[in-house]
Amino acid sequence: MDIILLDASLELVPDSIRNHPSVIKNSERFGKDPGRTLLDKSLHYHAMTYLPNREKRGRPDILHSSLVLLLSEPSFRGDLYIHTLESKIIRVDRRMRPPKNYLRFVGLMEQLLVEGRVPPRGNPLMELLDISLKELVEERGLVLLHEEGERRGVRTLCGEKAFLGVGAFPHGEFSEEVTLLARETVSISEHVLETQNVICRLLCGCSLSHLG
Repeated sequence: MDIILLDASLELVPDSIRNHPSVIKNSERFGKDPGRTLLDKSLHYHAMTYLPNREKRGRPDILHSSLVLLLSEPSFRGDLYIHTLESKIIRVDRRMRPPKNYLRFVGLMEQLLVEGRVPPRGNPLMELLDISLKELVEERGLVLLHEEGERRGVRTLCGEKAFLGVGAFPHGEFSEEVTLLARETVSISEHVLETQNVICRLLCGCSLSHLG
């Protein structure tokens, strides 16, 4: 089971709001350059008012909880990638152990987006790749998990050769880039699930399937 966390709400504070008082205030509080600070709705809510697509932005906590779930589960042995709202592709090594403390996680993600890799030297545990989502999935395909997809049991996805795409944003729809690349759209619940719930169901279902 290989997973791509799609349209992830992960980005540095954009140029258009770097001089906003709330951005400057929080940057000074943490002793950071505004341009090297992760966009976070809980800190930059007022500055984000006029940002396009703002309902999907500024929620790196969703990615944090998703990575902690996936990379702390011994049964998860698949490939893991992140596709951001800015169409950046990040490869995540399964040896990566994201800090459970959110502030430490933020520091790592800022380093990743500025330096292109974590750690900056040696074998990277996370790195930005110079490829598109299309290039990443074109050989194997993409199965998109979406509440409006065809209903299937979780266990039918465990041996899937294509990438399983899970949304990592708070509200709104998948980007056109994602929907056009999806080979198939699948639903695993009659309810709308948050990202963490989808991951938990995948991990539990495939772990049980492996045990028989």
